[in-house]
Amino acid sequence: MKHTPFNYDDLALLTVELPDSLKNLRYSGRFSHVICEIDRLLADHTHPHYDPIMVKRLELERFLATELAHDYSVPFEDMVENFREKYPNFTECNLIDLVNSGHADFMVKNDGIYFENAAYSNLRECCGNYLNKLVNPDFVPSPCPSEEQHDNMRHMREHGSHSWRYKIREWMQPDEEHERPGEHVRIWLPFPAITPEQSGIQLLAASHQAYISDAPIRTVYSEFKYNTNEKFEITLEFTNTATYHDLKEAEATGELPPEVLPYLTEVEPHIVFTPYLKKLAVYLTSGTQNPLAKARRIYDYVTSHVRYSYTREYRLFDNIPMYAAVNGRGDCGVQALLFITLCRIAGVPARWQSGNAVHPPRDGSYGRVGSHDWAQFYIAPYGWLPCDPSYGGGAKRRGDDEAWNWFFGNLDPYRYICCTEFQRQLDPPKTYMRLDPYDNQSGEIEYTDEALSFADVNCSKKLLEAEQLG
Repeated sequence: MKHTPFNYDDLALLTVELPDSLKNLRYSGRFSHVICEIDRLLADHTHPHYDPIMVKRLELERFLATELAHDYSVPFEDMVENFREKYPNFTECNLIDLVNSGHADFMVKNDGIYFENAAYSNLRECCGNYLNKLVNPDFVPSPCPSEEQHDNMRHMREHGSHSWRYKIREWMQPDEEHERPGEHVRIWLPFPAITPEQSGIQLLAASHQAYISDAPIRTVYSEFKYNTNEKFEITLEFTNTATYHDLKEAEATGELPPEVLPYLTEVEPHIVFTPYLKKLAVYLTSGTQNPLAKARRIYDYVTSHVRYSYTREYRLFDNIPMYAAVNGRGDCGVQALLFITLCRIAGVPARWQSGNAVHPPRDGSYGRVGSHDWAQFYIAPYGWLPCDPSYGGGAKRRGDDEAWNWFFGNLDPYRYICCTEFQRQLDPPKTYMRLDPYDNQSGEIEYTDEALSFADVNCSKKLLEAEQLG
């Protein structure tokens, strides 16, 4: 799909059942055989002769097989050696522990265990204390740096809200290998969404003529004839305000205004009410009709059941919430989607929100901007409330119950919100399969005749200024 125009609505076909011959090959990780079998099934005079719906599903599966084979290319033995460069005492058993504890995403391919290409750096980033404890049982981890969040909690309880103004620079370009001077290029960069939390949104500078969309996945777009080492770069500014909510179950009602009803429905292929998830939602919420109590039970389940783990790109999943529930691991967006889906099944409207976590400079550290996803759920009379299962689950595991409770119904102003819906088209639409067809936090890029993958581009988000306003 890198070279073939992609119909965005075809994503829903991931719910279509695959033929047995393909399922057997796929689940044994024989992706080259998957591609050969798809070619056989789509050939003339092959039994059965498929309708256009299944043909599109098989073409989508060919793309998934190609990408999965490429992205999961680090063998088990090589991953052990990677860790030994930093942790000389690291053993094969330590890597097995990372897998069994839910920290490491992996795939069985050609009868061996393979890890995603960026797994080594991702695991070091997200579970450094766990790694040190594995190789040195006497290691005493330093306290998790949650002082910033606790300062925010105190400020919001005292003042009712907390605001920060940010100035951020973003850019994207093809890498040196994929530069095509003189060719027409199209680039979308994230831009602050219009939400109750964000104000003072401004595009301060752009390297090229730019169009700002008002789509749920908000972007700044430009197209131009590409020159060597040319970037599309923007500088933006906005203020994020987090409002404190003191939630009480006794005050919650089941009132649902018409505008929130769409957030009780399915959106294939991921927000799908599977038989298992329906039974799980009933199990979790049994004995209460209070919507706030239902949402809290679902939050408690997600934050205790799903261990944070970097995962494959979202476009390579069949069903993200099912993956989280069945495997007990997933990153921030995977956890948010499980929370959203279970809430909708239980009759609590829920929706996606994402963009970036913004970390202002503190105690001599550099500020930074990094991709992050979370959720919102609707409870009358409070309205839309935030929920961050990823931050909440991390707090729970480190014994920080105050922060665990906080991230159910409250957030912080250290956010850059770009997307207010999951799985929505860009404006203007991209021609080819997106790098992330469900979200947009780093940008998208394509030439007239092909899309570029994450591995084909260079991009950056840099925090230039951060100012506390009140």
